[in-house]
Amino acid sequence: MLNGLTGTIGNRGAYFPFSFADRSNLFAGEAIDTTVHALGQNDFGTLGTGLIAGTLVATDLGWQPVQDLRAGDRVVTFDNGMQVLHSVRVSSLWTAQAEAPRKLWPMQVPARALGNRTEMRLMPEQAVLIESDQAEELYGDPFLLVSAGTLEGYKEITRVPPQREVTVVTLQFQGDEVVYVNGTLLAHCPAPRIETVRSAEEMMMTGSDSLYQRLTDPQARRLVAAMQ
Repeated sequence: MLNGLTGTIGNRGAYFPFSFADRSNLFAGEAIDTTVHALGQNDFGTLGTGLIAGTLVATDLGWQPVQDLRAGDRVVTFDNGMQVLHSVRVSSLWTAQAEAPRKLWPMQVPARALGNRTEMRLMPEQAVLIESDQAEELYGDPFLLVSAGTLEGYKEITRVPPQREVTVVTLQFQGDEVVYVNGTLLAHCPAPRIETVRSAEEMMMTGSDSLYQRLTDPQARRLVAAMQ
């Protein structure tokens, strides 16, 4: 069973400076208007990740819409407390249904399905950090990253056709970080890095330099099936 993370499980994410209930009125009953001005048009290949405008991010000033964040702002992270944003990239995805390939359709996540307090949408390649006993049994780590798209069908998470242009915001820090969004949903923000070509043998010996282990899509679907 996928558990909602509170920032104190398993000695991970021990830092959380305020409660979700008392620092913001942005979790109103009505839907949040996510309409913002688009700032650019990118390749589809770069737009499977990032947070959709309207997503709320925990910061030192409380909950802030992701599209309002700027470099230099301080964001609450799962493992490393407050961290300063290094850069913010804003992209737009043309979302007329006939123009957007299905693999880029956002994932509709019902309220509380992944710790999110309200219904929200995630880009399909956006990685989220989950915790489960099944993850530890299958892969030796209870905390694993999976692409949102691999969660299709889990707790009624569905892929939905976009109805209008979607603004996607990518947050980057000095290192890999996981941030709290819309409650206790944990979204991965990988650090910018220049990858060097390494042999398969070297990769096996040294592993990844990322703090977080990200499952391949087949591995993630196996995990989701085990959590059903």
